[in-house]
Amino acid sequence: MKRTPLMIILAAIALALAGCGGNHKAADAAAAAPVAVRTVTLAAGDVADGVQVAGSLHGAREAVLSAKVMGPVTAIRKRAGDPVRRGEVIVVLDDREVSGNIGQAEGALAQARAAAALAAANLARFEALKEKGAASQLELDQARYANDTAQGAVKQAEGAVSAAGSYRASAQVPAPFDGQVVDRMIEVGDMAAPGRPLVRVEDTSSLRLHVSLAETQATGTQPGDSVTVTVPSVPGRTWTGVVAEVVPAIDPATRTQLVKIDVPQDAALRSGVFARATFRAGTRSTVSVPAEAIVRRGGLVGVFAAENGKAVFRLVELAEAPAGSSYEVLSGLRSGDVVVVTPPSTLFEGASLEVQR
Repeated sequence: MKRTPLMIILAAIALALAGCGGNHKAADAAAAAPVAVRTVTLAAGDVADGVQVAGSLHGAREAVLSAKVMGPVTAIRKRAGDPVRRGEVIVVLDDREVSGNIGQAEGALAQARAAAALAAANLARFEALKEKGAASQLELDQARYANDTAQGAVKQAEGAVSAAGSYRASAQVPAPFDGQVVDRMIEVGDMAAPGRPLVRVEDTSSLRLHVSLAETQATGTQPGDSVTVTVPSVPGRTWTGVVAEVVPAIDPATRTQLVKIDVPQDAALRSGVFARATFRAGTRSTVSVPAEAIVRRGGLVGVFAAENGKAVFRLVELAEAPAGSSYEVLSGLRSGDVVVVTPPSTLFEGASLEVQR
């Protein structure tokens, strides 16, 4: 009677172990099932090699405006970011001192003209007296000298009036071209002085990328050369720029030359944006991988390669920007490697592969 329960317990344990063994076999069978995939064999190809340098976008034209006269700022009609038209007044200075100078110059001109009229009349009088023998040659020469001096004083006074008038116009600082105010360095009440920067204006109708090339690299760069431009803040896009100017002077501190590149107008681009320029420098052999083969998991970038019928995950380093529908492989793959295209989410390291044609 006591052995019967023991036999029942042992039988139950045996059945349970048998059931577990069956489950493991079923899991192994499922894991061993090959995953249907499509693959592509990588091949090396020649691509244009280049030198990549970084820089910033600027307006094609830029001007820092300053006043020609000294005086307090009474009005600022434009703020940073406002568009301006050529000739439109941006900054207004107090011109009362200039008006006073104009009044003084005009008064001096009136006095000079009066003196000139008197000198001309005296000259005519002495010429008449000389003809009658009532005046000496010395007196006539002195009258001519006085007349010439008075006429010269008139011209000098007229120049002073003209100069004072030009200073009145200088009390208003206009835009030199159509563009945009990008910076303002003064406020109302500040004292403007000749040479002190007031505002900075850029022509935003076209943009230029300024980059610095090493003197050895800049040797073969000429105006008119095509350059590939990329902007990290606008991923997936490229622009074709044209070298507009290569500054011949070399920076003695960095041993580089400034290169200015015209960039096509685009709403996505604006002055001050960081950009990169790639200058062509021959060709090189490289391997590219289709974009649909790339797997990004947890900050890792890689592809599944097919090796001996198994899936092997490989970490790769890719170029930042795609070249069409593929990426250039910097490391991790080589010509002849077979990679899985559009790998399913269920694919894992070591899985058996069934390659579909």
